[in-house]
Amino acid sequence: MKQEQSVQNKAALAPYKNAVVRYIRARMVLKQIKYEDLVSALQERGVFLTANNLRNRVSKGLFSADMLLLLIDILDVQEDAMQKMLEQVGD
Repeated sequence: MKQEQSVQNKAALAPYKNAVVRYIRARMVLKQIKYEDLVSALQERGVFLTANNLRNRVSKGLFSADMLLLLIDILDVQEDAMQKMLEQVGD
């Protein structure tokens, strides 16, 4: 892939990445969950990260689809997560 195509792909995907980041952060605030709480819940499921590492991943939107699903499960927002994230893409 040419570098120009890579840059175009990154730009096209940026609204989706930003929507995911905003959604996760907003749900954490609404549910009064801190990164340390998420880290504990992840450890209970066999995933070990530090709070700083998770904070960096979330703030940059650099986590895998499976991690996104796990966070959605931990935050207990399965019913509306995808719809709410997609609504934010246009914002």
